Amino acid sequence: MNFASNLQKLRKKENMSQEALAEKLDVTRQSVSKWESGSSYPEMDKLISICKIFNVDMDTLVNGDVLDEKKQDKETTINTKDLLDKFNTLMKKIVCLFESMSFKEIIEFLVTVFLLTIIILIGTIPKDIIENLIGDGLLYDIAYVGPVLNTIFCLIIDILYSVFAIVVFIYVLKIKYLDRIKIKEETNKEIVVKEKEKRVEEVEKVIIKDNNSNSLTRTLAKIIIYIIKFFVVCFLIGPLICIVALAVMLGFEVLFVIKGLPLIGILLWTIAGIIISALCFEVPLNFVINHKNNYKRVMITLLISLIIIIIGSIIFAFEFFSLTYVDSLPIDIKTKEITETLPMTNDFKTIGYYHNDIEYVVDDNLTDKIEVTVTYYDYLVDYNIEVELHNDNLLVYMDNPKEFSFKDALDEISADIKDGKIYNYDRLNEYKVTIKTSSNNIDIIKNNNKEFFNENNS
Repeated sequence: MNFASNLQKLRKKENMSQEALAEKLDVTRQSVSKWESGSSYPEMDKLISICKIFNVDMDTLVNGDVLDEKKQDKETTINTKDLLDKFNTLMKKIVCLFESMSFKEIIEFLVTVFLLTIIILIGTIPKDIIENLIGDGLLYDIAYVGPVLNTIFCLIIDILYSVFAIVVFIYVLKIKYLDRIKIKEETNKEIVVKEKEKRVEEVEKVIIKDNNSNSLTRTLAKIIIYIIKFFVVCFLIGPLICIVALAVMLGFEVLFVIKGLPLIGILLWTIAGIIISALCFEVPLNFVINHKNNYKRVMITLLISLIIIIIGSIIFAFEFFSLTYVDSLPIDIKTKEITETLPMTNDFKTIGYYHNDIEYVVDDNLTDKIEVTVTYYDYLVDYNIEVELHNDNLLVYMDNPKEFSFKDALDEISADIKDGKIYNYDRLNEYKVTIKTSSNNIDIIKNNNKEFFNENNS
């Protein structure tokens, strides 16, 4: 790049004619034309004035690429006056925006705000997951300082997410609406020109000051950006976990739907959840890798996801209300029995959660023994039943199942649901205990149980 092309690019970027620039520099339009064609070169005082008018340093104007330099300065330089000017311009654009919008455009604007709010609220889910995994899961267990570190970490994550959400919210509205609004700022430009005319400095001082300040500002800005990107990468863990978990759920739900289970509504919810989680992963990831986001596509995709959720909710309502809940098990379920013989003692008790369901059968031939029979359901799961005597107290265990076929269970439940009924399968854990012994032994057992309860209640 050379001075001629840089001057032309700066002038066109500011929408300034050669006559306007010549008037500011107190020269003729032909002089500006010759500078831009490269046939002549301005004097040093004119170069200084050009630097001040376009807010660029001498070295960049003469040797650098002014467009890249100004873009980088705009992204990294932090100046209070510039921030105030930008805020003032932003407020003017917002006022002009609402004054120029039709009713249809206002509705579109409100829908956009609603969708952005939904995305931000959904983003709190992975944020909470990160806080629970790292804060409550790792930091909290550190001796002495764990709770303090957890509080600080959660506070930092909350602040960063709030800032991130606000920036995303404003930026999307800016590129979609506010950048279309043009505001005349001749008054501000005249003030800037007057202030620039008052500055008289040595060329070397201007160059050194600009270079040093820009270098320091850019370094600090890069550090801040890297820190923000680090926390954004941590934030990405949440959406990634959601995508993996929902993908696994989707696989099972597809299998259930193939088997005939009415889960199409939930299946659509899961698909929408995967899409939204992918968006929550893609947008921050593009920020980390410096890739431009296509917000129009993001908004359309999010809108489609919300439509899928609505359709899934309607289908789920139809599926749910078409089922009848039965607080029992299917009638044709078979049962199994196991019988254990235990020695009778004078302190024999049957203290357990099943004691009210015990059935006593009299057999006077069993004077020194007790036959304990456990009846349980033979459906879906084949349990291990263990009967033993511990400290003269009868114990019955329904241990882990010996075998369980997920396919068979799915087939059985699918057949039930196809009939429009859903049963209380939790009752498969129930069983019945029958004690067969002499009548005298039964009286002893019941009396021991009564004494036990009286002692504990007293």
